[in-house]
Amino acid sequence: MGYTVKKLSELSGVTVRTLHFYEEIALLKPAYYGSNGYRYYEEKQLLQLQQILFFKELGFSLKQIQKVVGRSDFDQLAALHSHRNSLRKEWEKIGVLLKTIDKTIKHLTGTKKMKDKEIFDGFCITLVKKAESSASYAAAEEIVGKSVKNPTRDIEDVKKRGKAYYDNINKAACQLFKELTSCIEKELDPSANETQKIIQRHHELTEQFNNATKEVYKAMAQLYAEHPEFRKQLDPFHPHLAAFMAKAMRVFADRKLS
Repeated sequence: MGYTVKKLSELSGVTVRTLHFYEEIALLKPAYYGSNGYRYYEEKQLLQLQQILFFKELGFSLKQIQKVVGRSDFDQLAALHSHRNSLRKEWEKIGVLLKTIDKTIKHLTGTKKMKDKEIFDGFCITLVKKAESSASYAAAEEIVGKSVKNPTRDIEDVKKRGKAYYDNINKAACQLFKELTSCIEKELDPSANETQKIIQRHHELTEQFNNATKEVYKAMAQLYAEHPEFRKQLDPFHPHLAAFMAKAMRVFADRKLS
C-alpha cells in the first residue's frame, strides 16, 4: 500500500514539513512519485522512518543518523537489536526507580522502614545523565527567569488582559516562526537583512514579557537552541529552525542591544 506524505504524517506523527525536509537531505526518499506529482511511501520507507525515529529517541542528531543509515553496510536487523538493548537498559533504570518509589511509600506509611542507602537508589543513573545534558543551559535559564517583568503579577495579568490577548501573542509568534522557516527555505543567512527584520519583531514581542537586554536575549537564544521545551515549539515548523533562530538572535543582540 502506498501512503501519500499526508497519510504518512498522520500515521507516524511526523509533520509533512519534516518529511519533506528528510527528502531534501536524502534521509528518507519516497518510493515513487505518482502521475499527479504526489509522493508515495511503501513499507520499506515506513521501516526507514521507524529507524530514524528510534535513533532520534536515543539522542542522535540528524547528521549522525544520516551517517549511520546511509552506510552501504547498514544492517536494519542489527540496528533493531541494538535499539532493543538500549531500551531494555532504560526500562531497567525505570524499574529501579519504581522500586524506590514503592519502598518510600511503605516507609512513609509505616509499613516497612527504608534503609538510608535505599533512598537514592536509581537516581545516580538518571541524574548524572540529566545534569550532563542540562548544565549548558542552566545558567541561561536563570538569566531569562530573572528578566521576567512583574513575575508576581502573572495570574492577575492573565485575568486582566484576557485569553484573547494571549491568543494574539501566540499567533504573532507562530507567524514569526513561519517567516523564519521561509528564510531557511530560501537559504538566507541568519545575519541577512530579511532575517534580522523578523528577529527584531521577535525581540519586540519578547519585550512585552522580559527585560530583553543583550545578555537576556542571547541567553534566550541558547535556550531555543538547546532546551527541549523551547525546541518543542520550533521543531514542528522546521527541524533546523531552533538552530537558525538562535544564530539570528545572537547576531541581533550583538548588533542592536547593549
